[in-house]
Amino acid sequence: MITRGDFFMIKDMFKRGMSISSIARELELDRGTVRKYVNASAAPSKQNRKKLKSKLDPYKEYLHQRMLEDGVYNGERLLDEIRQLGYTGGKTILKDYIKPFRDKERKKYSVRYETLPGEQMQVDWKEIGEIILGGERIKLSMFVATLGYSRMKYAEFTISQDQEHVLQCLINSFKYFGGVPQKVLFDNMRTVTDGRDQGLVKWNARFAEFAAYYDFIPKACRPYRAKTKGKVERAIQYITNNFYVGTTFDSIEDLNCQVERWLDRIGNRKKNDTTGISPQERWSEEKLGSLQKLDYDTSYRVYRKTHFDSTLSYKGHKWLLPKEFAIKEILVKESLSGVMCFYYQGEEITAIQTSASVISLADQIKKKQSAVVAAPHSVPTIPVNTRSLTVYDDLVRGES
Repeated sequence: MITRGDFFMIKDMFKRGMSISSIARELELDRGTVRKYVNASAAPSKQNRKKLKSKLDPYKEYLHQRMLEDGVYNGERLLDEIRQLGYTGGKTILKDYIKPFRDKERKKYSVRYETLPGEQMQVDWKEIGEIILGGERIKLSMFVATLGYSRMKYAEFTISQDQEHVLQCLINSFKYFGGVPQKVLFDNMRTVTDGRDQGLVKWNARFAEFAAYYDFIPKACRPYRAKTKGKVERAIQYITNNFYVGTTFDSIEDLNCQVERWLDRIGNRKKNDTTGISPQERWSEEKLGSLQKLDYDTSYRVYRKTHFDSTLSYKGHKWLLPKEFAIKEILVKESLSGVMCFYYQGEEITAIQTSASVISLADQIKKKQSAVVAAPHSVPTIPVNTRSLTVYDDLVRGES
């Protein structure tokens, strides 16, 4: 015996053109049971039990119409509608009644979204955690990109998930895939979005500039829709379990060389369970856009004002610029590899590093305090009056 909710779902799904086998698979029912109720004229009733009347009974036919025909499953809205029709019961009984209908509806439409060639790339981060590398404790992350049609995968390990690393990883993935997809799907990363305004994504200005430069449409997952990025999430799990776990490496560069070789030999050659074809075989069918001749500049950008002597400080180092740039706003760019460049009004200018480091005021104070503590202290000599010993002899004789 199936529930009345199952009966109406069977009727609705069959009406929409689904086969008996598909309905049975979706509702986890036997095909014979589905066939029986497809041809039934009335919903099953509970047997051997006296059915108690409910305040909701007179409105169930209306609710079925609103849910199964109109697609309305919002409890508050349905409650308001039937109250206007005379319903005097509470909201809990309504909530319990519509729950199985709503759950089945969600399950029915939770199907895999298949993209066209070149249409979409999904990206996400995996936080590996803290590791010791070269005697230094670092926080390791893994960036993964997956082409939606072919399931072609790209992975790169970094020490940061900041915007500059996101942009560079995207560039590297485009180069690995040989082109740019029409759309790139992101999680709601703070490095690419500035939140939402009335449900609409507000893209970060620099990221929007990057997307325009490479001519792709950025897309953000809808909040609380865990299955939206299913392809890249499965790729992350696959790469983590089959490559990273148990791998030894001497540096981040070494690790990235290893993962690229592994993807070429194994990761992108394994037959995909859904398509039945390996990503590398299907990759040739991807229709990707052309790459830019020049890479987008992913350098860190910050403005610094020079002093009267044409010097400026950046990250604890002091730089000397030509004297005509004294007291000017200078754009400082630092690439991810640490290369420094300086610009004034769009023109690059020469700068010389004048000192290995600039000591902060706090460090200067600590240094002075340490010097005071460490310095030897001389005790001043206190003047003392001295007398001849004959004075004491005279005193003794006088007392006697």
